Amino acid sequence: MSKELSERKKKILHALVDLYIATGQPVSSADIQKGYMSDVSSATIRAELSALEALGYVDQPHTSAGRVPLKPAYQLYVGDIEHMGAGALTDAETAFIRSRFADKLSEVRDISKRAAEIISDVTNYTSFFVSLRGGSVVIDEIKLVPLKAGKVLVLIVTDEGIIADKTITVSEGVRHEYIESATRMLNNVFAGRTIGELEGMDLDSELNAETDSFRDIFDAVLAIIQTYMAEHGDDVVVEGALKMLDYPEYNNVEDAKNFLAVISDHDSVSELLAEAEDSIEFSVRIGKEDSGVDKCAIITASYKVGDEVVGRAGVIGPERMDYKKVIGVLEYMKKALGAVLDDDKDKD
Repeated sequence: MSKELSERKKKILHALVDLYIATGQPVSSADIQKGYMSDVSSATIRAELSALEALGYVDQPHTSAGRVPLKPAYQLYVGDIEHMGAGALTDAETAFIRSRFADKLSEVRDISKRAAEIISDVTNYTSFFVSLRGGSVVIDEIKLVPLKAGKVLVLIVTDEGIIADKTITVSEGVRHEYIESATRMLNNVFAGRTIGELEGMDLDSELNAETDSFRDIFDAVLAIIQTYMAEHGDDVVVEGALKMLDYPEYNNVEDAKNFLAVISDHDSVSELLAEAEDSIEFSVRIGKEDSGVDKCAIITASYKVGDEVVGRAGVIGPERMDYKKVIGVLEYMKKALGAVLDDDKDKD
């Protein structure tokens, strides 16, 4: 649809979106002329706004009121931002972000929480961070250590160290040779695979006549892995949950309740952020689009260490979100967080 617009119409539309983001009030032709296009008459701007209304980009709530942008206007606006570059952060904002990452962060969840807090504080919107590193952990080796009274210690060794040391019960009197054979069989099936690959694994398709005799041990080890995934899989952090309620678009009680219900469900949050493809730097969704929350915009970004996506950050706000600011913050955070994660990986 944007191909239908002249450069003047695009400039007017950009000005209208900028003003509406800043004020939340319908924008008049005089507002646009005064702030953006002093060389164009107010009458000409009014005519162009009427044309944009006919094309479905803007709406006029009341006959005597100014115009407000509609979803296609935001989509065009965001598309132009992605081509022209995001808004630059102030020196104070970049210094704030750097200072918040200056402290030693020893755990992935610490980093996730800190990142979500920073994004929410700088943008003044609700933010999410989902750490994906749990599922990408690779199993190097599984060790079974016989104990007394029919007990066996299970050690699961991964590329990030030992993630589990649990005791399971086997039949008393089981010979050491049996445990050694079970260890070999376990490593034939599990070693070299990521934890994520094993979630929901169907053992029937993996076991054969030789390995099926170790079914009880296989079931117990798989249960340990699945428990680890439940505790360390997609680690979701939400910050600034109530900030959306500061915007008049969400003053309606039902809208507010629906929004809070969605973001308090971590599975729903994971789904909101998971839709972005790893190859896409930023994903912007405007309007409902099956997100479960209406009258909102969601911007997500993937964070990588090398070529591996280790987390996704997201911001959710009203449709009149300050897109330039949010994309700028997420872009800067990619650099800041990348440095922290690279440093963390080097130490490992």
